[in-house]
Amino acid sequence: MNMKLTKAFNILRAAASVAWWSVLILLFALLVNIFACKMMGKVPDVFGYSIMNIVSGSMEGEIPRGSYILIKKTDAEKIKKDDIICFYSTDPTIYGMPNTHRVVEDPIVTEDGIEFVTKGDANPTQDKETAKGEQIIGVYVKTLDGFTGFLNSLGKSTVLTISSGILLLTTAMIAYTAIIRKKHLRDGEDK
Repeated sequence: MNMKLTKAFNILRAAASVAWWSVLILLFALLVNIFACKMMGKVPDVFGYSIMNIVSGSMEGEIPRGSYILIKKTDAEKIKKDDIICFYSTDPTIYGMPNTHRVVEDPIVTEDGIEFVTKGDANPTQDKETAKGEQIIGVYVKTLDGFTGFLNSLGKSTVLTISSGILLLTTAMIAYTAIIRKKHLRDGEDK
């Protein structure tokens, strides 16, 4: 009876270890993806979703300045009038930066692809430059009210410090496990 219990415990411990390391490796991969995207000036997405901070008041009324929003990666062909989209702007004043505005006309289909006429809800006029289909990041899903308050209370430097710490800790744990495993294999061969 004791032997069966010990075997069951060992199997359970091995399964828990595999689950733990799977979660750590997934977390590590997600953080590496986020840091790599940030380094390249791109908006990171996880499983097709992104979280973005709205830094201007151009969408006030619908999306307050300082809010964090959820964006869903979407094909340009599925975007229609009245959708709020996030895209890399070609406007010379913010060129290459993400912009979140509403599509105010039906999509324009050209030889070069799809384009969208956009406008911030609080802006008096529509954007001078169209949003190009290949520059679409995604479609606005919702404002993350609780998340906004939490992240704003922490501050950007604290979030970066915590993320960096998790990334370093995960790397150290993976390296430590590899070293210990190698030592055990070597010690097993010496006997």
